[in-house]
Amino acid sequence: MFDDFRLKVFMALAREGSFTRAAGELKISQPAVSQNISELEKSVGAKLFERHRGEIVLTPVGQVLHVQARKILELQKSVSDLYTTLPPSTVRVAASDEIYSHILIPTLDAFRILHPDVAFEKALFDDADLKLSLVPSPDSPFDRNPDAVARIRASYSPIPEMGGYKATHEKTVYFDLLYLPSPSFGTTRLCRLLREMLVSL
Repeated sequence: MFDDFRLKVFMALAREGSFTRAAGELKISQPAVSQNISELEKSVGAKLFERHRGEIVLTPVGQVLHVQARKILELQKSVSDLYTTLPPSTVRVAASDEIYSHILIPTLDAFRILHPDVAFEKALFDDADLKLSLVPSPDSPFDRNPDAVARIRASYSPIPEMGGYKATHEKTVYFDLLYLPSPSFGTTRLCRLLREMLVSL
């Protein structure tokens, strides 16, 4: 596992193409940049940078690590955002009873563990900060609604019970969960974090 600070040093050097400029960006000394890159190269077992026309450029191995390092640091930032304290607030949510009981309540329970100062209350559509609704999923993924955050699978029996016999086969259908924030709520960090939790369904 790579040290995240060394990855940040690596990314800064790749951006700047200079040990001096990378040190200035990170507000550390130039020898500290060199030391971190040296330790990272030992971990990888290969050179990550080389000089080309007076600039520091990535080697082929460095280019591969650059792609992976960006993904690692972006993931770490997403996780850090989830655990960062949010100010106390109340979110008014409009949704059907089915969405509340089967989708929203489990998600909100998990969300409140991370952010106990955020409360949620049911609201009418016209008064809501956030509206959630289910629509049938299109057959083609290219026709999917841009507001859809999750695909929900549902099964039901297309034949009702008759004469004491219960239908033994079920039909599976899919719905898209639409995430529709109000203009004011849609610009908040809270809106983005809640959306990310629903996307993971």
